[in-house]
Amino acid sequence: MDGNKDEALKCIGIAKEAIASGKKDRALKFIRIAQRLNSALSLDDLIAACEKMDSSAYGPSDNGSHVDKSETGVSSGAKSGEGSNGERHYTEEHVKLIKQVTKNMDYYAVLGVEKTCSVEEIRKAYRKLSLKVHPDKNKAPGAEEAFKKVCKAFKCLSEEDSRRQYDQTGLVDDFEYNQQHNVRRRRRRTNNDFFDDETRGMGTPQRAEGNGGGPNLMVFLQLVPFLLILLLAYLPFSEPEYSLQRNYSYQFPRVTEKYGVEFFVKSPDFDRSYPLGSAARENIEENVIQDYKNLLGRYCHIELQRRQWSRNLPTPHCEKLQSFGAA
Repeated sequence: MDGNKDEALKCIGIAKEAIASGKKDRALKFIRIAQRLNSALSLDDLIAACEKMDSSAYGPSDNGSHVDKSETGVSSGAKSGEGSNGERHYTEEHVKLIKQVTKNMDYYAVLGVEKTCSVEEIRKAYRKLSLKVHPDKNKAPGAEEAFKKVCKAFKCLSEEDSRRQYDQTGLVDDFEYNQQHNVRRRRRRTNNDFFDDETRGMGTPQRAEGNGGGPNLMVFLQLVPFLLILLLAYLPFSEPEYSLQRNYSYQFPRVTEKYGVEFFVKSPDFDRSYPLGSAARENIEENVIQDYKNLLGRYCHIELQRRQWSRNLPTPHCEKLQSFGAA
């Protein structure tokens, strides 16, 4: 990472020299390279400086002399069309849109929709926005990253399970997404290995007979895992009674009696189904508190990892976790 940052800084230096010499295309080229090497660097000032180079009727040429752009056939409006070297330029609206997408840390805000919107509204917003930020249509720096972010937001919010999980946790970082993906993949692999080991360990029907069993018993034991899977597939699916965050399914806020943890339920009749002081209500509130602790623990883990790079970074979730006596 440090090597990429050093190379990115060198590219920024070259871009600055190109701007000073009036070579806009060269400056933009090295700005894009710097962005690819290290997306955390702030290059807004350099991009703005490049835009200003088109705002005047006269500009310095590559050899340092001033050339009238009207004489060369290149106008200030060329930045939205084809340049003299065949490279497509971009408008300030393109740059503004890319900045807006990349700076948003909430998937709903990325797509410009409300948390209570339908899946069809999400699809419409995605189709419209993806065309605007696609690198083939938008040549502004950062368009590729913005397009990936829009696709990721759509993938998350268009699927019911991932949307529910996102509404409950609010995790956006690639690190968290990969962690969750790896956990699910490890679970699938572990389950498959378990079935394979069971099948391999049972041996053939003849060997089972030698151990006092029989072919019918062997066949039955081999079918047990698959029968369980079929049974689970046909069991009715029930949504949780609560969510830690408000979303399209959970609109009504409640607070636990202990610790005052806020959670959201699906119906205003929740208090009638789970009266205060009842065993069922206490059980739900205990689960809410435990889920909230687990959520704080995940965020705290990320904060402690980031703090290894900078000890000045705050750790608000770790501090909240301490109030539960769990940190």
